[in-house]
Amino acid sequence: MGAEPIPLWRVYLSIVLPMLRPLLVTCIVLIAIAVVKSYDLVVAMTGGGPGYASDLPGKFVVDFAFERANIGQASAAAAVMLGSVLTVLAPYLYLELSRRDR
Repeated sequence: MGAEPIPLWRVYLSIVLPMLRPLLVTCIVLIAIAVVKSYDLVVAMTGGGPGYASDLPGKFVVDFAFERANIGQASAAAAVMLGSVLTVLAPYLYLELSRRDR
């Protein structure tokens, strides 16, 4: 009467994913930074067109701030971008910092 084998999903949930968490968060942060910094690539390759096909958050902010002189909407969009990044990072940082205090 040996012990029952541990289900594979439990191994992934308890061992593999916690070990990969720092890597996954790093990848998500780097991808988010690349999206924000992709303004120059989009403008150089497509000129921002056709229509809204190549519109990205960073391009949206720069267009409203400098081309349309709508500082209010540009700063609101930048604040939403910052809020979305903080929404993803805050729980992770909270868990990591509380884990180190134990």
